[in-house]
Amino acid sequence: MKAILITLMAALLLCSGCGSGGENQQKTIRLCSSLSETMTDILAEDFARQQNVKVEVSYLPTGDLAKRLNFLRDGKFDLWLGGTPEEYYLASEQKMLRSYRPKEAYKVPAEMRENQWRWTGLYVDYIGFLSNRGRLRDLGLYAPETWNELLKPELFEETVLADFKNGGRSYGMLTSIWQLRGEEQALAYAASFNSQRPFYTASEWDAIEEVRSGRKTVAVVSLSVALQLERQNRELFATLVKDGNKNCITGAAILQGAHLEEAQAFMDYLLSEHSRDLLASKGYPLLWRVSDYAHDDGRKMMIGNLQLAVDDLSWTAGQKSAIIQQWLNAQ
Repeated sequence: MKAILITLMAALLLCSGCGSGGENQQKTIRLCSSLSETMTDILAEDFARQQNVKVEVSYLPTGDLAKRLNFLRDGKFDLWLGGTPEEYYLASEQKMLRSYRPKEAYKVPAEMRENQWRWTGLYVDYIGFLSNRGRLRDLGLYAPETWNELLKPELFEETVLADFKNGGRSYGMLTSIWQLRGEEQALAYAASFNSQRPFYTASEWDAIEEVRSGRKTVAVVSLSVALQLERQNRELFATLVKDGNKNCITGAAILQGAHLEEAQAFMDYLLSEHSRDLLASKGYPLLWRVSDYAHDDGRKMMIGNLQLAVDDLSWTAGQKSAIIQQWLNAQ
């Protein structure tokens, strides 16, 4: 865990508060993040400056969700940044989340938040493929744009994705295909996909490294990340999955026992135009904000008339282990 301290302001407050009985003592918010360290630091440091608070940041470990929820519970955090609807659904079922309707709640579409405001969406992304151009040339292939293209014989042992149990876009692949095609067709696809012997990694970033290094040809990843990497590396190519996708929502939630004033202020900050512009200026221009969802022409041009699965969270979250097992056992 690390603390982000605004030292100049703290020093000024310390001097001005001498003999005041601690009235000006700096407040603290404890943040647990599922976002990247760089992105988390940008937001935490800026909020600390604006609000003159001390922000303590921890990162949610990868792995089994039950252990991750225990980490959140034991850590006595105020706010969870960067979780997914499936994760928030299970946390809410365990009475871990506290309702809060943000000041700019009117910007959040109903399908991108919990109906009692136990979690609120911040960004929406999609599932994409990241391909290595050199390996595609060697195999004589164009970059795939559909799930069915991953079944080409040339891509035997050439696809990489994060372990399903860790959630993310790989689990989104599974649930989108299942919900859009139905169980019978989804499991038939799973059998064909399993026969391709895909390579599973601990995280999406590990999958990306397999493609970036040229060890694998195609990774299942976040579209926004794939697009950003394509801009940085001419050997990488990003494509949107067209034959079944989903709104991949990243959100935030206030935890039970939180310091409410600070936690609610951070939620309001996260939905502000200021935080959106700040992230864009720091190299995150391809994040689609939930608040801009209805009128973001760039996003609309990118996804077109994409067929999107609407998640049944009681199924995708509540039956996750069984769903994964059925998929992996299909043959």
